[in-house]
Amino acid sequence: MKLIYALLTTALVVVGSRGNAQKVDLDRFYFDAGYLILPKEYTPADNRTFGVRVLCSPSVASAYPESSIYEKIGLSGFQRVENNPAVGITVEFGNVRFERSETKTRTEEKKDKDGKVTEQITYYSMIVRYSFSGNYKVLGTRTDEKSLSRKEKEKAKDLQNNRFLQSASQSDPVKSVTTSGSFPYELSYTTIEYRNLADARRYIEQNQQTIRTDLITKYVTDAIARVNEDANRWYGYVPTQTREFLWILDSKSHPEFPIQQEAIKAVKELSKRMTATQPITQLARDLQPVLDYFQELKNKYPGSDKRNQKMRYSAYYNLMVLNYLLDRPDQAIAEADGLIKNGYDTKDGERYVGWAEELKTMLAKHNMESRHVQ
Repeated sequence: MKLIYALLTTALVVVGSRGNAQKVDLDRFYFDAGYLILPKEYTPADNRTFGVRVLCSPSVASAYPESSIYEKIGLSGFQRVENNPAVGITVEFGNVRFERSETKTRTEEKKDKDGKVTEQITYYSMIVRYSFSGNYKVLGTRTDEKSLSRKEKEKAKDLQNNRFLQSASQSDPVKSVTTSGSFPYELSYTTIEYRNLADARRYIEQNQQTIRTDLITKYVTDAIARVNEDANRWYGYVPTQTREFLWILDSKSHPEFPIQQEAIKAVKELSKRMTATQPITQLARDLQPVLDYFQELKNKYPGSDKRNQKMRYSAYYNLMVLNYLLDRPDQAIAEADGLIKNGYDTKDGERYVGWAEELKTMLAKHNMESRHVQ
C-alpha cells in the first residue's frame, strides 16, 4: 500500500507540474484611462487666474479678429480675468507682407511601345510666398529652481535677504517671463498644375485675397495652438484620455485563460469611469479584486521556468500599471522593482520606476493626492 501511495503521489506531482508548464503567450489588451497632466509650475487652487493680451496688425486683424484670438487662448484649470491674473499671456502678430512669386514647371514625356518619345507636356504651377512676424510671452511666478535663469535666481535671493521685502515677496510674488517664442517667418501657397502658364498666373490674380486670408488663418491657428501648448505645459491642469494596456494570457489551453479574460473585461468596463474630472476612490475599490488576483498570480507560478517567469512578469506589469494609473506611485515602484528582480523584460520596470518617482514628486509639488479631481 505504501508503494502504491508513493506512486500515486508522484503521478499527481508530475501532472501538476505539467499543468503549470502550459504554453504561455501574452498579448496586449487595451483599455481607456483619463487623468490630469500636471504642469511644471504650481499655482495655488485659490489663485488660478489668467489674463490674455492680443496685439494684431491691421493685415492680420482683417482676416482673423483680435477678439477671436483672445477667446481661443486658454489655460486649463484657470479662470480668465481682466485684472491682476496669476498668469499673463501676451501674443503679438505683426504685418503680413507679400515677398515673391515663383513659377514651377514639370515636363512629362509620353512614349510609344518602342520607347520613343512621341510627346512632351509641360505643366506650370505658381508659388506665392508671404512673410509673417509674431511672438508670445507667458508671465507668471516660478518655483522650479532649475527653470530660473541666473539673473532671476540672484533677484530671488536678494528679495529673501532683504528684511524690508521679505513679507512683500511672499505675499505678492514677482512675475517674470516663464516661456516665450516666435512664430514661423514665411508661409507659401502652391497652385494646381496647369498646361498654360497664363492660366496659373490668372488663378493667382483672381484669388489673391482668398489665398492671403487662408494663409493668415493657418498662421494664426497654428500660433494659437503653440501658445496654448506652451502655456499649459507650464501652468495648466490639462485633462487627457489615453489608451493603456495590460499583458493578458492569450493561450486558450492554459488554466488561467478564463479568469484572465474576465479580469481584462472587468478592467475595460471599470476604466470607463477613469476620467480627469471624477475621483477614483470608488474605482480603486472596484478594481481591488482584480489587483488581488494578480497579487496571487505572482506566487502561483514559482521557479526559473521561463513560462512561469512570463506569468509572473504579466502579474507584476499589470499591478505596476494599475497602481500607477490609480495614483499610487509607491505601490507602482514596488511592483516595478519586483518585475526587475523577476528578470524578464526588465526595461519595463526601469521605465515605470522613473515615471512613478516623477509622479510622486509632482503630486507633492501640487499638494495633490491624485491626478483626478476630488
